[in-house]
Amino acid sequence: MDLMETVAVLGSTGSIGTQTLDIIRHYPDKFRVELLYAKRASDLLLEQVKEFKPSVVITEDKPSTQWLKELPSTTQHFLGLEGFEYSLQKLELNKVVNAIGGIFGIAPSFVVLKKTHSLLLLANKETIIAAGDFLNPFWERIIPLDSEHNALFQLLKNLKTDQEVEKIVLTASGGPFRSLPKEELKKVSPQRALKHPRWKMGKKITVDSATLMNKGFEVIEAHYLFKIPYERIEVLIHPESIIHGMVQTIDGNLFALMSPTDMRFPIHYALFYPLREKTYLKPLDLTEVGKLTFEKPDWEKFECLKIAYEVGKKGFPYTAYLVGADEAAVELFLEGKINFLDIPKLIMEILNSLSQELKADLEAIESLVKQAYLKAQEIGSSYRKRY
Repeated sequence: MDLMETVAVLGSTGSIGTQTLDIIRHYPDKFRVELLYAKRASDLLLEQVKEFKPSVVITEDKPSTQWLKELPSTTQHFLGLEGFEYSLQKLELNKVVNAIGGIFGIAPSFVVLKKTHSLLLLANKETIIAAGDFLNPFWERIIPLDSEHNALFQLLKNLKTDQEVEKIVLTASGGPFRSLPKEELKKVSPQRALKHPRWKMGKKITVDSATLMNKGFEVIEAHYLFKIPYERIEVLIHPESIIHGMVQTIDGNLFALMSPTDMRFPIHYALFYPLREKTYLKPLDLTEVGKLTFEKPDWEKFECLKIAYEVGKKGFPYTAYLVGADEAAVELFLEGKINFLDIPKLIMEILNSLSQELKADLEAIESLVKQAYLKAQEIGSSYRKRY
């Protein structure tokens, strides 16, 4: 990488965004941050702007006059998706990191893919789940940031998926409730669900990890990203979270990618892709790990995983409905309006209540996701009275 690469970071104040900037900070001669995008004009975003001095900063909410006054003179501020789309016309970006969580990250992904030639380093899994059927023209420009898909991306690079691969394996830590009996799950609090045993993540993805919906989402993602049938995608519980993905070839060999439980490893790979760069991160020491253990998932206890497989096989529009329904269900759980076991129950109720949508294109996806989200909010708000 002889020339400095230009990068945009969407969701720069979140978990993935801050870790992305941490890597960029260590390679000032390799990367130039041209754009930062966050929901709020927070103190953290202002600190990031002052440090990296991007040409553009985007916020969803309107900043205070004082906040705008403190921006570097070389940085322009724009509002929302329209401001982002306008900025993309003015900037030459090599890579765009989309670290916006949840359904709000879908639209920016579409804008990047349709309006630019930039590589999209994608942490927003909802984009692929909701729109996977319509992304065929863009797969070569998408680099997954999820540790599991990033691992599989690296493992599959030199294999013919349709001829040489028997199956792929996604690993899951099992979340905080792996050993908890199902009857006790009804009583778990949002605070308890947010204590992930291995990964430090945002609230939405942490709850999804506790229900195993996150792993279900990743199964759907893997199907679209790697063109693998669902019957050849396996999930294994791996509490140590050292192996992030495995590929079994038709001759019986099993390839695995291992690294510490640190999202900066897949981010580092994606930022330097297609090259590799010596890292400042501490590599894996297997003598410190000691042992690696595996077990099959409990399909009865973690219904969300089963739901995701079923929805994935049905495809669009149910994948879009799943994204919206899950977003609302997790919000309602975090607000204390439904219990933990209500999450899969509410999702199934929404999926069964929405009809097959005939209009199938990128523009329709956001409205379908929102439709499922609003319906889940409406029905879920009455769960305390009904159940």
